[in-house]
Amino acid sequence: MGEALSESTATASAAHATRPVRASGRRRLVLWGGLLAALFGSLGILLIARHQTLTDTRRIVHATALRHDLEPALVEAVVRAESSGNPRAVSRAQAYGLMQLKVSTAGDMAGRPVSIDELFNPRINVELGCRYLKYLAARYRGDVKLTLMAYNAGLGNVDRWRNAVGSDDADRILAEHAFGQTRAYVAKVLSYRRALLSP
Repeated sequence: MGEALSESTATASAAHATRPVRASGRRRLVLWGGLLAALFGSLGILLIARHQTLTDTRRIVHATALRHDLEPALVEAVVRAESSGNPRAVSRAQAYGLMQLKVSTAGDMAGRPVSIDELFNPRINVELGCRYLKYLAARYRGDVKLTLMAYNAGLGNVDRWRNAVGSDDADRILAEHAFGQTRAYVAKVLSYRRALLSP
């Protein structure tokens, strides 16, 4: 009987001794919970904002492409390959925005000087990028691969490669003359385009 009473008392004492620890643990849990909620709440807001930006970008791309008689999936594939949908992307070659336009190219397409700040505006960037794609497509008689090669490597290089081959055989030009980076770029854009067109 004495042992039982002693065990009971010891249990009660132990329970009493651990109460402050449990309370402290609860406080820590609440604190961590609050921090995690704040963190994931911010993350959630950032993810929602990012999704909204991508949705807005797709709308702009789709409408602008159609206005210029371009395939929206192709233009969106170029945007993905060029900037991953980041309207403030800047390359080492000093190309800017969603479609990675140089200031000089953008100015040619606009018919006036264009600022870097303007190229960070998705509507302006996609408008001028679509004008450039349309210009290249017309120059290369609608050949998508030649158009993409020129968008990536420049008109001068593509025309030199065409002269070396003696024809507009895009596959041969890619295989025999194009830069490795240009071959990879064309493959990437066409892969994105296929994915966007697949049901």
